[in-house]
Amino acid sequence: MILLLESVHPDAQSILEAADSVELVEDLAAFDPRSYGRGVRAVVTRGRGQADRELIAALPDLVVVARCGAGLDNVDTRAAAAAGVAVVHAPGLTTAAVAEHALMLMLALARRVVEVDTAVKNGRWSVRDGFESTELRGKRMGVIGLGAIGTKLASFGRMLDMEVVCTTRREPDVDVDVERVDLDELLATSDVVQLCVPLSDSTRSMIGAAQFAVMKPGALLVNTARGAVVDHVALADALTRKSLGGYATDVWDPEPPRADDPLRSDGRVLVTPHVAGLTDVTYREICVRPAEAVNAILTGAAPDPRWVYPAGIP
Repeated sequence: MILLLESVHPDAQSILEAADSVELVEDLAAFDPRSYGRGVRAVVTRGRGQADRELIAALPDLVVVARCGAGLDNVDTRAAAAAGVAVVHAPGLTTAAVAEHALMLMLALARRVVEVDTAVKNGRWSVRDGFESTELRGKRMGVIGLGAIGTKLASFGRMLDMEVVCTTRREPDVDVDVERVDLDELLATSDVVQLCVPLSDSTRSMIGAAQFAVMKPGALLVNTARGAVVDHVALADALTRKSLGGYATDVWDPEPPRADDPLRSDGRVLVTPHVAGLTDVTYREICVRPAEAVNAILTGAAPDPRWVYPAGIP
């Protein structure tokens, strides 16, 4: 059996059904993998379902875990490797969609789109009287993390006639002529900061009180990385002190936001519910490619190595 922790694209489900029976977990909050025991050969998740150590230990017949997406922070890759369980995912397929979304968030925040849209829909056309937004032409955009998404964003910034700088811990995948500066200089001089790093021990809460303290007053922060990259207590404090101009994000920590989280109702915070990769093109791809890899593994064929996590095939 193949266990879906969340729904997937219909084309991906058809591919999975060609390899084994498929069952969708209806209530993820009440899900207990121990109730399944033997017979589950594959687990497929998107972003919310956790393929953790406990799940892997509870399913003795598990052969492969699939993540329909790029990041693997909801998959315990070490536990999988120790148990001889393959891990497949969809790296690189979300680049264009996420970069477009980050551009959209930056523009919407700078031009106060949500604020004026809400005002007009509430009958206040007069919101335009004395209105002023931020033009990005000539402003500096600092990109933290120059992987594929950060590189794409750098090109978008230049398209808008922005000055672009970056800080990155690795060599770019392609030859990109972007000035590199250290993190403090990037924060102190950038009008817009774009977060494009994976979540790891070194990036968790990497934007905290110390970083907000050195940011350029009124700067905008955009996060399409992971919610935990930003310390939300420090974020709330920076907004309260009005040192930060605004925060636009597609990610949160935890997801979904708690009902009593004061940031949800702050007019300077723009939130989308982790949908950057859910486009007409990309959503299908990030579901179908891991599904094809699962099908191959379960039927004894060789999966496309592009979708196999480096731990390899058991």
